[in-house]
Amino acid sequence: MFKKLIVISLLSMVCLHVKAQQKWFQQQIAERVSINFPTQPRKLNEISYGLKDTSGIVYVSSIVDLLKSTKLDLPTFNEEIEKQEFADDFGIGVSGSFPKYKFGLTKLIMVQGKRAYTMEARSDENKSNLFMLVCFLDGISYTFTCIVPDGKSLKNKDIYLSTVSIK
Repeated sequence: MFKKLIVISLLSMVCLHVKAQQKWFQQQIAERVSINFPTQPRKLNEISYGLKDTSGIVYVSSIVDLLKSTKLDLPTFNEEIEKQEFADDFGIGVSGSFPKYKFGLTKLIMVQGKRAYTMEARSDENKSNLFMLVCFLDGISYTFTCIVPDGKSLKNKDIYLSTVSIK
């Protein structure tokens, strides 16, 4: 009897967890890229979507054509993004857009078979942490950022960054 109660409890929690994730709004960022936001985001400009939820967590997605800015051809670009030195330089460039944040190391990962970088930063002044996932596809960077104020749960940040879809 006790085992059945545990199994039922676990199944209920899984169902509630899945149901909560289904309420998120899927935003098509580009033809082959989407991500889920807690609610429908606003289009901030031609390349960005974003929102601030009721708990103060900020979610932003943006697109940058890196072939234009780096002046590299696609094969060379695809070779460069595999190198830690390029990732470090990329992280330094990104950190310039967030002067109040102190960035850690840029980490190379794979997301759905595509090269990606993760970055984390801290702002004592803003009392918040910044989490960034940058996915590369055909010379374009798709950047997904979440800024979490101190004392707030990281659960929604984890959900947000795990819902990137690249086709």
